[in-house]
Amino acid sequence: MSLGKAVLIVIVLIAFGIPVSAGEPGTSGFLFLRLGNGSRAGGMGEAFTAVTDDPTAIYFNPASLAAADGVALNVSHSEWLVDIRFEQVSIVSELLGGAFGLHFTGLYYGELERYGPIPSLKPDGTFSPYDMALSAGYGRDIMPNLSAGAAVKLIYEKIDFESATGWAVDIGITHQSMIEGLTFAASILNLGPQATFVTEKFYPPFVLRGGAAYSREEDWLHGRLLLALDVLFPNDNDMKVHMGTEYTYQRLLAVRFGYKSNYNVQGATLGCGIYYRNLRFDYAFMPMEFELGDSHRMSISVFSNGS
Repeated sequence: MSLGKAVLIVIVLIAFGIPVSAGEPGTSGFLFLRLGNGSRAGGMGEAFTAVTDDPTAIYFNPASLAAADGVALNVSHSEWLVDIRFEQVSIVSELLGGAFGLHFTGLYYGELERYGPIPSLKPDGTFSPYDMALSAGYGRDIMPNLSAGAAVKLIYEKIDFESATGWAVDIGITHQSMIEGLTFAASILNLGPQATFVTEKFYPPFVLRGGAAYSREEDWLHGRLLLALDVLFPNDNDMKVHMGTEYTYQRLLAVRFGYKSNYNVQGATLGCGIYYRNLRFDYAFMPMEFELGDSHRMSISVFSNGS
């Protein structure tokens, strides 16, 4: 089967809402891989599969690397539930007719008390669990208006004296339609073999994403309007829908809104961005229901071309 035919099959499956799974649905591990990337995407409800002008897009779709212009770097910090910290770094650079990207994710749970098998009021020391993943990807144009990309990631999880390692791949496509500013995209994320934690075996959190984004810049807008929509098919849950919008005023200030549908504790999101020369500072607010606490995400992006 040619790559072009495979691309069309994936798009048709997504368009008609047919779930595609790497295996039978079940409990997944390494769930931190589903926490998103970057404050810009966070403010837009993480509807980012078809957005290609941001270094954090490597997380959502490695085909976005094909649109890289120069070098771009993003560093993100999230204050999450309780005292959990979520750190991410994404960098992309033009290379060999396409672009190469690196992405690091670290989730740190803080210090927890350790208790032994015998019930006791006094802890037997402390430990600090954490999760980490490092991915490397490449994307390029494979034909007019069609880009493809792939990434491989190494995954590590440690809880007290026990740990688990694994790996997975991401594959994506992006299509620039005949309508100016309209982009369609699809990606398969976290496709990998089973990993083992102690005696429990599990798959990485596989998900199929399909998305569209429409970007328009007009004089009467005094800036640019971006609309995005994603449909997600996880291997262990129901279909999800993400929606987002961004208005950028004269490349000085951006405001963002989003919504994540069919989640138990997630819903509306909002964010903003401030541009200064070749820098962009972003913030996203992602509230949680049922008094679980709210998530605050902050990012800084650096662009070598000032875009």
